[in-house]
Amino acid sequence: MNINKITDNTPDVSDKKIILIMPPDFGVYQVIEQNLHHMGFGQVTVLSPLFRYKTKDRILNFIQKSLLGNREYKRELIDTYYSAEVTQALSSFAPKSIDYAIVIRPDKLDLNTIEKIHSTAHKVVAYQWDGLARFPKVFKVINHFQRFFVFDLDDYHLYKDRYANLLPCTNFYFDIPEEEVALNSKEVLYVGAYMKDRIQSLIRVVDALSQYDLTLNINLFYGRKTPPFSHPHLSFFSKGISYAENLKTTKKAAILLDIKTVEHNGLSFRIFEAIKYQKKLITDNKSIKLHDFYHPNNFYVVENDSFEGLADFLESDFVPLSEEIKQKYSFSNWVKYALQI
Repeated sequence: MNINKITDNTPDVSDKKIILIMPPDFGVYQVIEQNLHHMGFGQVTVLSPLFRYKTKDRILNFIQKSLLGNREYKRELIDTYYSAEVTQALSSFAPKSIDYAIVIRPDKLDLNTIEKIHSTAHKVVAYQWDGLARFPKVFKVINHFQRFFVFDLDDYHLYKDRYANLLPCTNFYFDIPEEEVALNSKEVLYVGAYMKDRIQSLIRVVDALSQYDLTLNINLFYGRKTPPFSHPHLSFFSKGISYAENLKTTKKAAILLDIKTVEHNGLSFRIFEAIKYQKKLITDNKSIKLHDFYHPNNFYVVENDSFEGLADFLESDFVPLSEEIKQKYSFSNWVKYALQI
């Protein structure tokens, strides 16, 4: 199987128009937009509607959640708004006036909106960068795309016979030129959302690392001002930071920390940030060993809550990847692979 197939050619896309449709979470769309411009696309349009509560919405959500027990109402409300805004924005484009459309998190769109995307663009691909079972609505839309990419190999093997258009891929790093920054040689960085299903795994890794001469910079986004608990090495923040800002912090650290969610085995962006910035990474995602970029000097895998060999890993030298393997996981290569250009 060829995941993220290396595309040697550098296509001239200066006369091509592309639309990116994705949720606004953490402003990832802003970095993707920059990278598409960097690739040379003649026209880049981003549709990433941000839902804002109205008073009526808050009242209805309270009634649905508190009185009727419908905890999915808020998500349904957001998705309905999202589809409506995307459809309205697409109405300003003539039929088949766009060359390519990339849809990330297609589960958030209704079928009418997906049909509108197809009537607007010549080639439409979708990417679900989450486990399929985590958002079951996705199963209703998979067959409505020419190429549908999943980042969890388990999902690919489980559903490829049912969906002929299903294809495997991974996340990527952004290959936009950046300024170099000073490195903190002892800093271990983790930035992630607080999730109950992985907090104990995070604490076990952090407690193990606290035994070494390291600076632990462990940050958890928690949407409320009062943290759920206290821990000497964990910091909670309630105001979200953009992905671009997070990358600035990432570049300064020596070691990145990655804790996977129990709902899938796909590789997070942390892994590909480590590839781009040539940093060591500690993770509990065993599937990392299946990939061609894996080297035990660069990636330490926590298995069965064992930290055997951690001290040796921390002392070992980083082994640089070949340029070919590194480029394979760039966003530019991902786009060429996904769009077949």
